Amino acid sequence: MRKSTRSLLILAVVAIALGATVYAELVRERGLAPQPLTALDPASVTHLEIRCRSCATRVFDRVDGVWWMQQPHAAKANPEAVARLLTVVRASVRTRAKLASYDAAKLGLDPPQFTVVANDTHIDIGGEDPIDHDRYVRIGDELLRVPDRFSARLLEAPESELLHPGTVH
Repeated sequence: MRKSTRSLLILAVVAIALGATVYAELVRERGLAPQPLTALDPASVTHLEIRCRSCATRVFDRVDGVWWMQQPHAAKANPEAVARLLTVVRASVRTRAKLASYDAAKLGLDPPQFTVVANDTHIDIGGEDPIDHDRYVRIGDELLRVPDRFSARLLEAPESELLHPGTVH
């Protein structure tokens, strides 16, 4: 075998090995990435309810691609405001545990501070973790902790979520 052919063969093997290493690292990192709160795609949600102890319940439905607030006002909703509310369904999960091992009342989940219903998925949101300031979340019998980047949005006034604030029918 000629020296140049042998060098090309060695370079090809090294390039393939490097490519395989990069691919394996990408797969590993994908596995370590935070998992979302739900498997729901926000674009597939057609019904959204926001209930909380200290604010008005808001109900939204998407009809023919247009978001409408059904409660407390019947009016066209601001799609950007609804998209901000839907970020909760894809919030990153820090920890998961079985709720049965914890006192739901002490975590602010009995009753929950907020309940988000996206299509048929019920997400109960409770109190804040005192150290990391994450929110305790219940989905079914599972207890999750998620970074709180959404609770302020859940407390917004319904009028701020209308397409044209002040236009209530």
